[in-house]
Amino acid sequence: MDCDEGQMDFLAAKLGISKVLSAILLQRGFEKITDAERFIAPKISNLNDPFLLKNMDHAIALLDRYVQRKSSVSIIGDYDVDGITSTALLVDILRRFGIWPQYFVPRRFSEGYGMSKEIVRRMLKKSRPGLVIALDCGTNSVDEIRFLVNKGIDVLVIDHHTLTVNQAPPGIIINPHLSEHSVSLKSMCAVGLVFKFVHAFLKHRRKQGDERAFAIRLKSYFDIVALGTIADMMPVLHENRIIVKYGLQSFAKERRPGLDALCAVANIPSGQAITQADVSFKLAPRINVSGRLFDALLPVELLLADDISGAMVKAQKIDRMNRERQRIEQAVVLEAKKMVQEHYRDDPGIVLFNPDWHSGVVGIVAGKLAKEYGRPAIVLSLERGVAKGSGRSSSVNLFDVLAECSAYLEDWGGHKMAVGVALKPGDIDIFRNTFNRVILQLCSEIRTGDEEIEIAYVLDRDDIDEFFVNELEDYLHPYGQQNEEPIFCLKNIRFTDTTEFFGIDRKHVRFWIERKDRPWLSGIGWDMASHFPERNRDVDILVCIAFDFWNNERFLLLRLVDWRYSL
Repeated sequence: MDCDEGQMDFLAAKLGISKVLSAILLQRGFEKITDAERFIAPKISNLNDPFLLKNMDHAIALLDRYVQRKSSVSIIGDYDVDGITSTALLVDILRRFGIWPQYFVPRRFSEGYGMSKEIVRRMLKKSRPGLVIALDCGTNSVDEIRFLVNKGIDVLVIDHHTLTVNQAPPGIIINPHLSEHSVSLKSMCAVGLVFKFVHAFLKHRRKQGDERAFAIRLKSYFDIVALGTIADMMPVLHENRIIVKYGLQSFAKERRPGLDALCAVANIPSGQAITQADVSFKLAPRINVSGRLFDALLPVELLLADDISGAMVKAQKIDRMNRERQRIEQAVVLEAKKMVQEHYRDDPGIVLFNPDWHSGVVGIVAGKLAKEYGRPAIVLSLERGVAKGSGRSSSVNLFDVLAECSAYLEDWGGHKMAVGVALKPGDIDIFRNTFNRVILQLCSEIRTGDEEIEIAYVLDRDDIDEFFVNELEDYLHPYGQQNEEPIFCLKNIRFTDTTEFFGIDRKHVRFWIERKDRPWLSGIGWDMASHFPERNRDVDILVCIAFDFWNNERFLLLRLVDWRYSL
């Protein structure tokens, strides 16, 4: 995208930033100085009043009654990272106020996901709570919530999923998608909304002079909220950006025992700030794995652990589960890619079904396919005679697509970039055809071949130094949904004989770029050995530029995204 030179110079001068950074901000729609300032320097003080959420006052009044009376509370949270972090956050806060709630997470293979009849029955067998709080689920659980309300049980739902039934269930519901709310609130996942709920409750209790509320540092929970926000693929904008930025920074300061142990098994050193990629590829999969393959209570207990030795035992158990998950996932990914290449390579969307695939990894596989092929992907396996699975997308609004295909679905739900579906195996073909037709209607440009890549700026190789990369890290991090890592173009580059191929099957490339009177630039092309350019021939390359760490030392590294021979 071309930017007006005058605008670039004006923004750079007003904010005291480089022309390159001002160009990136303009590309991303930050034309006003105030909007750009809030983006590059997010402040905790910019968090909005939590009582702006509809029903928040009623929800706080309800919880306040139970805290004052020390009455019984049960929590039902979903089994993904968003649900797990939501549950851990609220359990921890309630314990600080003398309430020790029982908490339940669905057993995936016997209870399905969310607030199902099965998990409600299990909860009632164990106790008869006065209040049930559903986290990251409940918006579409009309029958289950009506059942509880008819038994005289109060119900509070804190959820971010879109309504897919005719009307919302009874009880108090905090869900910004059920009424008019700001974009900031609608972009929050469940743990972000639970954070707002906790914020509101602390404000209320402080007004009452409750010393326990004054003793709680709200920002000490940013780490948990950041995990759920990143893992649930929420936009890293508005309030999410504040939470994620400070949450990731907290990992370099004071880690809670559970996350310290989880970082240890994921080989993330103590005292090191972590990135969005660390959460997406190292921490979130480990938190997810227990719910996908076994029982999601374990990661909740890990996040609630108060000593490092007990936390390490749990983290090591989760890590062993994760290695088993990787083995299963790799086999399914290989089969899924083969299926796409042989049968569906030209489809605008991908819908795959294999009754033998492990249902615990279909969401991960869908995410990998969506990223690799640049198309929405739904991957299904067989559970108790029903084809169930997950969908992922990086651009197309899956919720809108499925709304047009709902006639063929037994059950479905989710949000723009991640959904869950269930349908009869005999309806898969007609669902696939409808899914693809709707995508074509909604989207004029779906990639089935080469993808157009937006270039942030054309750089000279001598422009790249520590000052430049520090500016990117200080002002653009954290990256994530709707704030992707910028991609830069370097022209007329030559890869010399110093290029190395490494890794299993030598499929990765390590390269160096020569510069006059300056240190050479080093870079890596992951999985690019099979389509790497000829040596000693001019090429234009697209790269991401960041600091990398090795043996506790920081150095500049280019990551090769794409290339073409220079014209």
